[in-house]
Amino acid sequence: MADPNNIIAEIDDYSRRTGLKPTTICQNALGNARLYDRLRARLSRLDGEAERLRGYMAANPPPDTRKDAA
Repeated sequence: MADPNNIIAEIDDYSRRTGLKPTTICQNALGNARLYDRLRARLSRLDGEAERLRGYMAANPPPDTRKDAA
């Protein structure tokens, strides 16, 4: 699976080197000028969701299933 961070960075780099807007690159390559903004929004949501998931897992650790030898 492609990492959204990587593809955004690649688009940004290509944009700087060519002078084309990221939306123009997406339009020319895929026929979808809105893709760049959607990728950035998706990444922003993913970061927030990942933090919430990590917080939940930290607050609710799995039970210790090890059996102590007595």
